[in-house]
Amino acid sequence: MRFRVFAATALLLAIAALAACVPPGVACPAIGYVYMSPVKVEISADLVGNGTVAACFGAECEPAAIAPSRDGGWEVPPEPPYAAADTIGLYPGAGIRIVIVDGSGEVVRDEWIEIPYTSTSNGSCPGPVDFHSVAVS
Repeated sequence: MRFRVFAATALLLAIAALAACVPPGVACPAIGYVYMSPVKVEISADLVGNGTVAACFGAECEPAAIAPSRDGGWEVPPEPPYAAADTIGLYPGAGIRIVIVDGSGEVVRDEWIEIPYTSTSNGSCPGPVDFHSVAVS
């Protein structure tokens, strides 16, 4: 009986000691980094002309019209009608579908583009993410 108590105590002490020795980067904090800001889209004015631009997030999404911002670019927020109703921000690897229609109604561009980003991740755990402008040429 004493042996079982000794073995159980030794096992518990070994587990406690090893649990405290987890190397950094193996256990990630329970923080989700989600990008909630609009994605900026840069399109040449010559490409759009007197046409329209529509966009949405995802490859099989239905694009919705976007208006140019004051600086001449376009901004697409990650919310309906540009994203699914259950979307909570954007994650690395997200893409945007851009559709450009000219003044006569002909589709000039219809392409899915992965949104470029940078992360301050240490490599083993996710970190804060900054998405960059999407350029359509």
